[in-house]
Amino acid sequence: MLWFRLRWWWKKHWLGSLLLALVFVAGFNLMYFGSQALTGWAARDSLPLQKTTVFLGDPYDLSDYTRVQVEVFTGGVLFKHDCQGFWIAMPYEKTFSIKRGSVGVLDIRPTQHDLMHDIFAAYTINMTYARIERVEHDFYYATVLLENEEKILRLDTRPSDALALASRFGAPLYISTKLLRQQGRNLCNNATP
Repeated sequence: MLWFRLRWWWKKHWLGSLLLALVFVAGFNLMYFGSQALTGWAARDSLPLQKTTVFLGDPYDLSDYTRVQVEVFTGGVLFKHDCQGFWIAMPYEKTFSIKRGSVGVLDIRPTQHDLMHDIFAAYTINMTYARIERVEHDFYYATVLLENEEKILRLDTRPSDALALASRFGAPLYISTKLLRQQGRNLCNNATP
């Protein structure tokens, strides 16, 4: 009886069932073998890969940057150069780590910045500078320049992490002169006599 019902159902729905099975098998093959097959096709159709070097300019060129002093407060950081300055708000944990690094105090448990400093020091990696380069959609972007005897490495990072590392290394902080002009406020006019 069961066999009879299956034959009857198959006669009515054979095309839909076959299409469903083909879609399942095609999807499975694409998921399981797809990445390897696509990689093989791309490698076969493209030219041989060559090692390329991307040069992003002189990492030591700071002609478009201004060196600033940093004042750390509970709710953020104030960057100052002469009478120009601007504020970046940061969580307490970040400002605490920056302040701790500038004072040179170690807490009971090290932060990730303490660990990074210790690793860099163990491998004789020095930090040349930290710089804040731009702001996009209210997010600031920074880089740090690390070097040892053999290599130079410029890393993209958050300003809070760049400041925390720079405070531990005693590295200078630079800000894009254009950013300082756009975001900066005149601090001298607000001084009380």
